[in-house]
Amino acid sequence: MQVQAPKGQYRVIGLDHIDTLDSPSGPLRKDFESFDEARDLADRMTEEYLWTYVYDDAGELLYQASSYREQAQQSEMFSQESPEGSKGDPRRTPR
Repeated sequence: MQVQAPKGQYRVIGLDHIDTLDSPSGPLRKDFESFDEARDLADRMTEEYLWTYVYDDAGELLYQASSYREQAQQSEMFSQESPEGSKGDPRRTPR
């Protein structure tokens, strides 16, 4: 897949954990007239795609967004919170 957007436009590409740029199923690919529109879509699509990128008409990467970062932060938050009313380590210890 060509990452370079048409002249004067910005291309959003979204990839999940099994997509590659050469994947036959194809990643998300959408072109926009403005960078702000492209960036907004890239941010919104992190719920459906692991990584989203915005490229310009020269093929330069301008922006990237990732659901991985958010998932890692949520996992870290959950691991630090202990359930109310529980005492001690909530993890089970092997016998």
